[in-house]
Amino acid sequence: MSKTIPQPPETFLIGNLKDVDADHFLESLQRLQKLYGEIFRINILGQSIIVVASQELVNFVCDENKFDKKVSVALQELRALIGDGLFSAHTSEPNWKLAHKILMPAFGPQAIRDMFPAMMDISSQLILRWERFSGEEIDVCDNFTRLALDTIALCSFNYRFNSFYQNKMHHFVDAMVNVLVESGRRSQRLSLQNTLMINKARQYKDDISYCHKLCDEIVQERRKNPNDVNDLLNRMINGKDPDTGYQLSDENIRYQMVTFLIAGHETTSGLLSFTFYYLLKNPHVLQKAQAEIDQYDEITVHTLNKLKYIDAILKETLRLQATAPGFSLQTKEDATTLPGGYEVNKDDIILVLLAQLHRDPKVWDQPNEFIPERMLNGGYENLPPNSWKPFGNGQRGCIGRPFAWQESLLAVALILKHFTIEFVDPSYDLRVKQTLTIKPDGFKIRVRPRRSVNISLAPHVKQSEKLPEQISKTIINKNTNLQSMTILYGSNSGSCESFAGTLASEAPLYGYNATVATLDSAVQSLPNDQPIIIITATYEGRPCDNAKQFVAYLESKPKLEINYAVFGAGHHDWVNTYQKIPTYIDELIEKAGGKRLIERGAGDAAGDFYGAFESWKENLFKILRKDTNDEQHVISEEKLSIEFVNSTRQFGQITDFGIVLQNKILVQASEIDPMKRHLEIKLPKGQTYRSGDYLAVLPTNPTEMVDRVLKRFNLSNDTHIKIVSSTDTFFPTNYPVNVVNILSGYVELAQPISKKQLETLADLCHNEEEKIKILKLTGDIYEKEILDKRIHILDILELYSSCELTFAQYLRMLPSLRIRQYSISSSPLWNAEVVTLTIDILTAPALSGLGQHYGVASNYLANLREGDHISCSVRASNVKFHPPEDTKVPIVMIAAGTGIAPFRGFIQERAAQYVCGRDIGPTILYYGCRLDNDFLYSSELDKWK
Repeated sequence: MSKTIPQPPETFLIGNLKDVDADHFLESLQRLQKLYGEIFRINILGQSIIVVASQELVNFVCDENKFDKKVSVALQELRALIGDGLFSAHTSEPNWKLAHKILMPAFGPQAIRDMFPAMMDISSQLILRWERFSGEEIDVCDNFTRLALDTIALCSFNYRFNSFYQNKMHHFVDAMVNVLVESGRRSQRLSLQNTLMINKARQYKDDISYCHKLCDEIVQERRKNPNDVNDLLNRMINGKDPDTGYQLSDENIRYQMVTFLIAGHETTSGLLSFTFYYLLKNPHVLQKAQAEIDQYDEITVHTLNKLKYIDAILKETLRLQATAPGFSLQTKEDATTLPGGYEVNKDDIILVLLAQLHRDPKVWDQPNEFIPERMLNGGYENLPPNSWKPFGNGQRGCIGRPFAWQESLLAVALILKHFTIEFVDPSYDLRVKQTLTIKPDGFKIRVRPRRSVNISLAPHVKQSEKLPEQISKTIINKNTNLQSMTILYGSNSGSCESFAGTLASEAPLYGYNATVATLDSAVQSLPNDQPIIIITATYEGRPCDNAKQFVAYLESKPKLEINYAVFGAGHHDWVNTYQKIPTYIDELIEKAGGKRLIERGAGDAAGDFYGAFESWKENLFKILRKDTNDEQHVISEEKLSIEFVNSTRQFGQITDFGIVLQNKILVQASEIDPMKRHLEIKLPKGQTYRSGDYLAVLPTNPTEMVDRVLKRFNLSNDTHIKIVSSTDTFFPTNYPVNVVNILSGYVELAQPISKKQLETLADLCHNEEEKIKILKLTGDIYEKEILDKRIHILDILELYSSCELTFAQYLRMLPSLRIRQYSISSSPLWNAEVVTLTIDILTAPALSGLGQHYGVASNYLANLREGDHISCSVRASNVKFHPPEDTKVPIVMIAAGTGIAPFRGFIQERAAQYVCGRDIGPTILYYGCRLDNDFLYSSELDKWK
């Protein structure tokens, strides 16, 4: 008897759900795969589809004696655009066989080599464009779409879209994308729905007509002006079936052209985009790739075959992100039985989901990790059959594979040869957007020309004038008498970036003009004619997101003749990793030949964090100071001035917004326990997460604290100010802003006051007795009286009224508001677009004895209501802090530090898998409670148990 395939819950019947459309189709399948395992059945508008994803099953269904590749459901709609082109035609259709015979020679080894000059032509345009936009944001998918589209058009049809000479993408791309998206959506609507959506139908038809018209014009131009170039277009116009003498019709030529333009540029641009994402996420791989390409002074067609490591990178990228994410087959016989006893009928479609096939743990060690080395030294050649299939299956495999491979090798080699690369947003984690293919969503980079690059571009392309090497400046001072200084930071939460900005803003007082940039931006471009100051932290034992490439660069053992200083930030509770990365960077630079200006500084967030930085900064400037006064206690009014105005202009911080769906109390506050709350937050559009990830939240300060500041400086809550600053600042400048918005959303109000700030306030005291008392606090009693009681600047101002600090000076003393990270307490198998948080609400009498202490972020979250917007973003946790892919692997969870929050997500994920019939390994949670009502989620845990 055949084994019964468990039917997924109704919420996953694709086509029957309003909230699951074509845009979420692939994501829905992947979630089902986690739930149901390597095989399951779904229903799309009455069509039974069986999804398989293990190497064993795919090996069976790719037996062409029993199965045949068919077009998918979405492709049925797409045939209006590409007709019976190679990609969409059934194998049994005459035009598929005819086109296959005529066009196969166009993609032979010699034909592809002959296309190299044209490929170099288009790739050179991308290099020149990126040189001219050095330091600016580059939309990766947009640029690689231009590259791939122009390459396929020039090489195949001798047609130039000239995409790199226009701001907007060629209209063909817009029309094509519209058709791809709408085809997917039309396939999941009823026929009557498509008929009634008149405007959509008209736009769909117009876009198809435009694509066809463009192709027809190219053919007509070639017929009018024939040439003897042996390109794809001439083969289609003049080629004949050697057996029958038949030629392709003009209609079919049109379909083939659209097919090649779509398939040839969509998949390659996706491959290149994913490749550079993984390179930036894995700096050691990036360093090795650049080292490989640096062996060659010039990139020629002969060079490409020698780039074994870059070849492995592309193969590993396609393993993790096959840009054509699946293919479908259909049995030639009725009642075929798959391994495991599953029966397949003749009308059923078998959908091979590559995202899961390429992660089959029986084939791939550490399947979710990006490890190009697995494709080297025979690793790729010795893979089991049908375990790596990003180019499709059998005779229906991608005909343009050698074309795409040469194009991709060339593009990666040229870019790595010319540029250092960094994320615009170092915390960016992969988000996938889907049309017919998949690409990264919202992925942006910056590039800078590398030193000592000597690349000859295509002979007929004029090489651009080289831009000078530079780190993007954020601090500019017109005083040419100042010496240069470079300040580099690695920062996830913003503290080190804030320190870097503070250091740069004070540098002119000591004779220096400072530039500020991320550590990653300085790879291979550290200047040796100026001091280099490095301020960085450690993130879960690793470099910060914007320092990973820099550490990998240092590990490659470059020769450095620089003068440098390092300051490290951390928290001593993380005993094993406290100051790990700052120490490591300090040691690596010294070993590379760097000369240390001052001993490494260390700031402990549990101690006098800001005071430690200020003391270190003061000692640094003593060494570097040039003709300046020793007395620097009082803040210079010139740096920041305030103008009080009556404007009511509003402002907002540009960021991603989530939406609060629920905010409920789990446990009321008691004498020994704070209130605990459960929040459900809909993620910003396009963001996804894994169990164990964090949600980064940008909070606002409690209104009680803001009111205290307003009262102290005699300001009303409708006061507007205009901030004018002569140095770099995180404040909005040069336009009116409500003072409450500044105090709420830009600064830390309750940060313990540092020793240096106490000295500054003492200097501003008119009462000598109060001045002495403040200075006494900077001595041996500082830790007990300031740190332990968390006394902040406002506390001191309220205690010592003779201190005449202006509001401008007060703002200059405050650090920027930091993001807070909370462990996500849910699983994407529960809801991939919604996360839950489980938090303590910190509200208690202040240890200083002055009023109440309010936890900034926890009280901000506690006061949110359903429907409120929240500035937030998903941040990936340590790569190992996720439930294992193999659901049978045991898990032991000890709720220390972060508490139960992430482990609720782990258990929720396994519970969902268990309900759907997966084998679940032992899953044990150790969790302590102060009181019975502190047993959070007890009913859920009992049910899951």
